[in-house]
Amino acid sequence: MLWNYLFPVARADEADPAFEFIQKPFEKLMAASVWEWLAVLALVAFGVLMLTLSRKQVKWTTQMMAHAAMCLALSFVLSYIRLFRMNGGGSVTPGSMLPVMLFGASYGLVPGLLVGFAYSLLQILQGAEAAGIMGLLLDYILAFSALGLCGLSRHLPKKWGLYAAMVVALLGRLVCSVLSGVIVWGTPLWGSITYNLGYMLPEMVICLILGVLLGKRLVSMMQKGR
Repeated sequence: MLWNYLFPVARADEADPAFEFIQKPFEKLMAASVWEWLAVLALVAFGVLMLTLSRKQVKWTTQMMAHAAMCLALSFVLSYIRLFRMNGGGSVTPGSMLPVMLFGASYGLVPGLLVGFAYSLLQILQGAEAAGIMGLLLDYILAFSALGLCGLSRHLPKKWGLYAAMVVALLGRLVCSVLSGVIVWGTPLWGSITYNLGYMLPEMVICLILGVLLGKRLVSMMQKGR
């Protein structure tokens, strides 16, 4: 095999620790399946598309970047406060997803998706509990990027659009987590739904309650001066 030719396996008594340090990460990378590589390429293409659309359609002002930073920081801090934690990693927080969703509601779909993507990277840095590339994609990158779907509220009636968009965003995250349970962890569909609803449903209720109480006021504050 080409891999063995480029990186021949040394005998135990010939192993070079420095060489192993370089080789091991590439071994894991080369072990990824075709579907995992395709998923990564699709994600890169999505990121490039979002950046392109953002440059063409959105002007990132200093105020906008400041709001993005504050929403990310608040969501990140709240994610450390775990009211309940399930075996396997799922946890309930005091509305940690809400600030990211409200940013999307304030500035639109594309900026919301980009900030959701940034939040997913912060969650990975916080300590990812995922299996392989598909686990990272479904449990973190796609799941938390989906919070940016709250930007759809700008295209919905003002009276209830924010709440409907929040439901869409939260369901987007739930769907990603359920799919991860089935595809990555090999859990039966109903088992994955049951497990993920165990922590996502309370989280969704908390976010929606806080959204009703504070959402429109906070969105209005972020939109001032635009």
